[in-house]
Amino acid sequence: MTFRRLKACVLSVLLIWQIDASAQTQVRYQLGVSANDSRYEYFLVLLDMALSATRQDYGDYQLIRSERGVSQQRAFELLSAGQGLDVFWGMTSLRRETLGRAVPFPLMRGLLGVRVALTTPQGAEALGKVTSIQDLSQLTAVQGDGWPDTRILRHNGLPVITSSHYESLFQMLRYQRSDYFPRSVAEVWAEQEGPLGEGLEIHKGLLLSYRSPIYFFVHRDNEALARRLQKGLERLWQNGLFNNLFYSRPELRRALDLINHGDYRVLRLAMPWQLPSIRQIPDDYWLPLPGSTTTTEP
Repeated sequence: MTFRRLKACVLSVLLIWQIDASAQTQVRYQLGVSANDSRYEYFLVLLDMALSATRQDYGDYQLIRSERGVSQQRAFELLSAGQGLDVFWGMTSLRRETLGRAVPFPLMRGLLGVRVALTTPQGAEALGKVTSIQDLSQLTAVQGDGWPDTRILRHNGLPVITSSHYESLFQMLRYQRSDYFPRSVAEVWAEQEGPLGEGLEIHKGLLLSYRSPIYFFVHRDNEALARRLQKGLERLWQNGLFNNLFYSRPELRRALDLINHGDYRVLRLAMPWQLPSIRQIPDDYWLPLPGSTTTTEP
């Protein structure tokens, strides 16, 4: 092979590589600031599955993790500004659906809005006497600063103190600056059994319930990624892979066991907003909420 032909071949390979690289969709995501926060694993797996399910439609992709973690509130600000973040997942709210473009598929089928109290032994005794929202208003919850849950609780007349640091929320509870920490029935187990839950317990006799799903969010102008994720999630639902993942997760199975077989009282909370995105969700994507006559799937 002559040098000229060899040079032409090398240039052709480089050109093909450049075209492939440019066609590859890069999706930048972030995890939380705490090394003890394990809530992100399920959503990252689901993100990868949704992108993989649409590879033939939209091409290859590369997931890129940001080197620095930020709070939820800061993540939505970065997403809105298009600064180093293409996708994030979080509970929806009116403000969040303004900052970013929601992909209206409930990633936890509504379990994020079913809350059980993480508390101290003293707090558990007080919670055992609660039978109404009025009773609960005599106690103080702790929540993350900027979390939609904080506004939901306050909308229902429930006192809340906040912190912008995830690990501080558990310390504030442990030091009895608050009485209880409402956690999703799907996320409380790892928290209570890990370093953050030292000295704390799960009070299973009382559940708070409100319809507030967790979505993937992208930049408002990134319609292509939003459509890809929506199509990918719907495809995973139709072929059964979504529920295969959902029911394989130990924390979700424990949540469903509590909902289906637990002995608890349910306080339904009113929402401070009405979200158009929720009306786009088919009914079968939701699990029945606690207190309904129908139990969830095994």
